[in-house]
This record gives sequence, structure tokens and C-alpha cells, in this order.
Amino acid sequence: MSFKKDLELEAAEGIALDFLAKTKDLYGKVLLAGSIRRKEPTVHDIDLAVMPRGKDFTAWKDKVTRRVKEIGGQVMTFGEVISNFRYRGVQVNLFLCLDADAWGVTQMWATGPKGHTIGMTIKARDRGLIINSRGLWTRDEPQRLIRTRTEREVGEALGWKFKPPEERGKGDKRPRDESPFEY
Repeated sequence: MSFKKDLELEAAEGIALDFLAKTKDLYGKVLLAGSIRRKEPTVHDIDLAVMPRGKDFTAWKDKVTRRVKEIGGQVMTFGEVISNFRYRGVQVNLFLCLDADAWGVTQMWATGPKGHTIGMTIKARDRGLIINSRGLWTRDEPQRLIRTRTEREVGEALGWKFKPPEERGKGDKRPRDESPFEY
């Protein structure tokens, strides 16, 4: 079940920062992502890119589950790629990065928007690579993770000109009724 709702950016940021203040010690690294990072005026859920603190995923998952419940939240799903919670009536999604060499891909995946992520998937395919929420990979057997610790490294590997999050998914800003071939 989804708990997405329309929130103004400022209200969503407040809930996200409250959640982070109560859970940040659980992450080795964390980035406020999604539509908040893109500075969208309306936010439907809260997305965070996170690297778990510690090596034991099961122990970490148990700590996060306990903490979310202690702060009044509810665990909806908890996986090794994405976890979903309900906090203060809003859906909170954790995009999990289990390898520091994939942090750039996790940031990009969690930030979106969906069309941007699809575009990156096509760019990877066209270069003979695979990109998913766990990283950027070669198609060799066995597959090899390509180091992308930043979004800029993802862009370099895919031949993508880096766009700041607030510009992603915005197109070329040309009015819709103007022909791209008219000068």
C-alpha cells in the first residue's frame, strides 16, 4: 500500500529532516533525494539514498526496524535494494547502497525522476553496460561493477552531460507549441 500524498516542498523537507534527525546515526552515508532534491514544488513521498552503517545487513535491518517503530513509524517493506516506511503519514523510501563504488548510481536512482533514470538505462545499454539500482555493470561474465562513487562518474561512464538535480526531467524548456525545427 502506498502512502503517497501531495505535500508542499517545505513541509516535505521538514518531515524528511525530522526523520533524518532521528535515524542518521544508522547510516554510513545519507542523501536527501527524490523530488525534494530536485526542488519540485509538490512532493509525494520522501526518498533517501543511504549506505548502511556496519557490515552485518541483518543486524542493521533489525536496528532500523526497531528505530522506525520507536519514532512512531511503520515498516511497510524492507529489502536489500529499497525499503519503504510510513512516517508522520508520509511514505519514506530508503534506496540502499551496499557498495561504496556504486554510491553515484544510488544517488541518481533515488533522485530520479523516472524519465531520467530510464534515459540512463538506455545510455548504459547503448554502451554495452547495465545500470540498475545496485550499480553500473559490464556485461562480462562474471559482471564487473564499474566504480561510480559520484553522479559525475556515472555521467562520464555513460557519456552524459551532468545536470543538476533541479534541472532533470525538465526537457529543454522550449514552449510546447514551438517547433524544434523553427528558427
